[in-house]
Amino acid sequence: MTVLLDVPASTDLVKNSRRLIRLRWLAGLALLTVTLINEYALGVNMPARALYSLGAAILVYNSLLWWVSRAVGTSWSQPIATGQVVLDTLALVFSVHLTGGVESLATHFFLFYVLLAPILLPGRTGYLYVWLVIAAVVGVIGLEAGGVLPHYRVRPSLPPDLHRDPLYIAAKLSFFITVALVTASLTIPIVREFREREQRITTLYQSIRTLSSSLDLTQVLNQLACAVTQALQAKGTSIRLVDETGAQLKIAAAYGLSKEYLDKGPVETESSPIDRSVLSGHPVIVHDVSQDGRFQYPSEILAEGIHSVLCVPLMGRRGPLGVLRVYGHRPDCFGEEETNFVQAIARQGATAIENALAFDELRRTDQVKSQFVRAVTHELRSPVTGAQSLLRPMMRNLAGDLNEAQCEVLRRLSDRLDALQMLIDDLLDLAAGKVEGLERELEPVSLITAARNVVDRLSGLAGEKSVDLCMAHVPRSIAVVASEEGLERILLNLIGNAVKYTPAGGRVDVRLQRRDGEAVIRVTDTGIGIPDADLPHLFEEFFRARNAKKAGIVGTGLGLAIVKNLVERYKGRISVQSTLDKGTTFTIVLPLAD
Repeated sequence: MTVLLDVPASTDLVKNSRRLIRLRWLAGLALLTVTLINEYALGVNMPARALYSLGAAILVYNSLLWWVSRAVGTSWSQPIATGQVVLDTLALVFSVHLTGGVESLATHFFLFYVLLAPILLPGRTGYLYVWLVIAAVVGVIGLEAGGVLPHYRVRPSLPPDLHRDPLYIAAKLSFFITVALVTASLTIPIVREFREREQRITTLYQSIRTLSSSLDLTQVLNQLACAVTQALQAKGTSIRLVDETGAQLKIAAAYGLSKEYLDKGPVETESSPIDRSVLSGHPVIVHDVSQDGRFQYPSEILAEGIHSVLCVPLMGRRGPLGVLRVYGHRPDCFGEEETNFVQAIARQGATAIENALAFDELRRTDQVKSQFVRAVTHELRSPVTGAQSLLRPMMRNLAGDLNEAQCEVLRRLSDRLDALQMLIDDLLDLAAGKVEGLERELEPVSLITAARNVVDRLSGLAGEKSVDLCMAHVPRSIAVVASEEGLERILLNLIGNAVKYTPAGGRVDVRLQRRDGEAVIRVTDTGIGIPDADLPHLFEEFFRARNAKKAGIVGTGLGLAIVKNLVERYKGRISVQSTLDKGTTFTIVLPLAD
């Protein structure tokens, strides 16, 4: 997040520049028209040719500014605005000289630019501009009075030597300089304050958007520290969170501070009266660090170049979460307005911190649950496998002859064990995808090879069911970043389900293609379809569509949950389209390997 202070917002600057360009058309035409009227209708003795040239020059450079402002966009808005002010100032200097110097009424137009300059120029440049205007006016009047420049007498009613009268010149310049300085001293601080408030509101808005867009605690806090520092033009910001014991404040994020300062030592709440006060819910302003003895590390603070501090609590729903400190590079950097601003951001930050902590806790809980499931299913796998190994010889009459009723009982028992084995395998796969450290390393894997392997494995089952399993023509090579086992598991689940839920005489098509830097996998069947009401729940764990259960087709309800988990781990996405009794299409999109 980047916040630029003391610089007009680019959109506002573009709008103001274009307004000025539109007004300049009128100014150039007005100068030509007034000169024409004075020369031919009123018979005023004036340098008409020079004034015509000046009016034409204004229209020419205004045309150039108009073209440039539309050709380069907002990236050059500040140079264009500065260029307008400079060119208009030069035009006004010539206008004052050609219309009577000290007697000219054009000097009043300079006051218009004294008001406009803070809006168009960055920071304190407005003060410099005022002094340049004063110097330009004094220079023209002085050079005319000294005879260096010719004096054009366009107001016959005034005395002929008025431009050399010291008293008149002093009075005119005193009035002009006083008005210009007073106008600037009133206008520039107001514009600067308005700009700072606008930037702070923008920063607050951006902070709210950023804080609500992420559950990564480190990212949230670092962006928060950066935003506050830049918005207040501070030296730096630190965020410390209360540890599990409540006795220490541990650094969680910082911006603008040296590593030596951050590593100075733990902040003990008992040794830091300021932090104890802040954690009670009250912001604290230290106007001058050197005069305040409440800091735990006073010498380190001064060595860092910190001269004032604003401390604001991060208050959660159940109590204090930590302290947000903003550091100033000079004394008296912070007041009530800055405190209110930082408190507004801190409230949003506290909510984001609680959300991030809650998300981390949910993730840890989910991992513990998955570890438990993995441990239990591992313990179940051995007895199930052992029972199957004992049952199969009996079914082949290797342990003695069995009658038909006994064979049927053993067959049913074998089916139940197979279903239990399938459930155990699915639970292990699901748990492996959720427990950190158990994922296979990701690498470029050939999607075509994986798809062909799966299709070959399932061809026998498809043939037994009289289902036509086809793989369409594919490009020579498509590689995605995945694990070989995980990619095959995705395809095995999708293609296996398509074969399983497609009646005899049906068809299953597997299509692979490249599209806009991505690999697209489509598995289409002519099977039983999925009811519309079940589609939103299709990827939930243990969920099975009602028509699949009604048909008596065996399944665990975990296959598609595993597929979705793997697809998301590979930075892809999955979607499904289905029509009841007509078929289903699953589409997976995965990024191509570089």
